[in-house]
Amino acid sequence: MKLRCKPNLLTAGVLAVFVLAVPFFVRAQAPPGPLPAAKPQDAPPKTVEQPKAETRTSILGRWKLNRDDSDDAHKKLQDAQNNASSRRGGSGISIAGFPVGGRGGGRSGQSDADQQRLQDVVAPANSLTLAQKDAKDPEVDLTDDQNRKLVLFTDGRKIEKADSKDDSYQEIAAHWDGARLATDEKGPRGGKMSRTFELSYDGTQLYETLHLVTGRSNTPVDVRYVYDPAPPVGERPNS
Repeated sequence: MKLRCKPNLLTAGVLAVFVLAVPFFVRAQAPPGPLPAAKPQDAPPKTVEQPKAETRTSILGRWKLNRDDSDDAHKKLQDAQNNASSRRGGSGISIAGFPVGGRGGGRSGQSDADQQRLQDVVAPANSLTLAQKDAKDPEVDLTDDQNRKLVLFTDGRKIEKADSKDDSYQEIAAHWDGARLATDEKGPRGGKMSRTFELSYDGTQLYETLHLVTGRSNTPVDVRYVYDPAPPVGERPNS
């Protein structure tokens, strides 16, 4: 009987050692510490909605100058002067009736008053408003930020010659060409010039194009100013 018990005790001891060793072995194989948390995915960047540009169906209303999109009138006139002077051997020319100098800074009779008047003619308004009482009214009023007013008559009436010394109010003949408004005017010194007002193709901007003629060759010089929609005076733009 004693011989039979010894193998059983031996077997029981081996099993006990194995049972105790298994948890230790499992713990030894497990990585130390808690498992790392899953890396969160980056949230998609928030899209900032750009304000939609206001669109219009008519040139009427208030507009503000967009200098970045507009032509540089000084450069346009300087280029025209240089091109014309090179053909005429450096002699002076005229732009819209104003004499301008030839090469070397010559002025060819251009006075300080003429120079300033030409700059006033071609300088754009910082803001302007085009108004018409109704669609059948032959009068379109243009008022700028300097309180200068151009009254454009589109019914073919004869326009009385304005006082050349008063630039704050002028009456000018004009006509509609579809949705475009074009003036039939002359420069302050009788030179050829006109301007057109029209919407951009998408209705988000107003184009004012000044048409000037240089010298006897009648070479055209076009200066385009671009305006963005602006709220009426006293009204805040939409945020």
